[in-house]
Amino acid sequence: MPSPGPTPPLPPGEEAAEEYRSLDGYTATVDIDQSQDTDQRVRVWFDPDDGNSRAKILAPVSQAGNLYVANGSAIVQYNATSNEYIQVSTSGTDRFESSAQRVEAAVADARAGGNTTDGPPVGGAPLPVVPDAGEGTPESEGDSQGQFRVSYEGTQQIAGRTAHVLNYTAAGNRTQGILQQTLWLDTEHFVTLKLHQESRFGGNRSTYTYELSNVSFETDFGPDRFRFDPPPGATANRSESYDLTSFDSRDDLVAATDVPVPDPAVPGRYALVQADRIDGGTFDAVQLSYRATTSRLVVTKTSEQSYIDTSEGKPVAIGDRTGRFRSSGVSSIVVWECGEYIYVVAGDLPESSMVDVARSVACG
Repeated sequence: MPSPGPTPPLPPGEEAAEEYRSLDGYTATVDIDQSQDTDQRVRVWFDPDDGNSRAKILAPVSQAGNLYVANGSAIVQYNATSNEYIQVSTSGTDRFESSAQRVEAAVADARAGGNTTDGPPVGGAPLPVVPDAGEGTPESEGDSQGQFRVSYEGTQQIAGRTAHVLNYTAAGNRTQGILQQTLWLDTEHFVTLKLHQESRFGGNRSTYTYELSNVSFETDFGPDRFRFDPPPGATANRSESYDLTSFDSRDDLVAATDVPVPDPAVPGRYALVQADRIDGGTFDAVQLSYRATTSRLVVTKTSEQSYIDTSEGKPVAIGDRTGRFRSSGVSSIVVWECGEYIYVVAGDLPESSMVDVARSVACG
């Protein structure tokens, strides 16, 4: 139910984004409830000003102690069970600006009301990451394709704080993709305190909910909070560790790598937001990330043959190759092999659109 008392006004999207950008940091516990996967509880620490974050899995027991640490120079993923970690050296990345842009889009949509061709903003906080909205489905073509009805539902209390409630519902007769998403944005800092999403991909209907508790914006991060010190006996997985360099344009990436870079034909509303060169000890890869305000599409080309299973999923023709399409219930991929490389198109578009993007890449 809406909280009693005066409702804090929903500001313009630009002001909401600036409030998010000015945030010094916060800590919280995140409970993730997902019908298609294992539920999790995670403790998180964020320092957007310096691009730092840390996440420690508390539950389930099989994942307890696993860590994700990101700072200005590296990303580390530590597996407590195997006492092994992967380290990614990074340069040229900004992991938080896209979150501010999602906040701006969400608040602007809610203020405008009516329909939007942009999907739900999938949060507004960098973690957790949940599926973006697609462009509609074959069932909905010609009938509000890719649109959502957006409404502002006032405020509610979440985690002891007041939150703006934004609701997205698929318009028209769509029966695939994201069907409904509700966001609870902190009225002061515009961090997503809660998100609930209902989706259908193929025959799988799924729900995804995450909710913050024990939230504190009174942060005093010590100098070691975002440093990873390997536990005793921990070993580095050299074969999966790599150096990541990010560029603003595909041309810059082409000039910086010997790997032929794909030039996919993506839906018109998508724009390139990041081009990555990935240099591994035993492999090389390139990756192009596209965004349509709040929806994301990623094209990856890698020489790492163990990167992903290429044998499972629905067979689809990609040029003279046979690829595979599969959906996790909340997002989809098309994967295929060509020569020494594996190609992956990942996103949440309907199957036909995903396959069209893959075919435009072929063996390029």
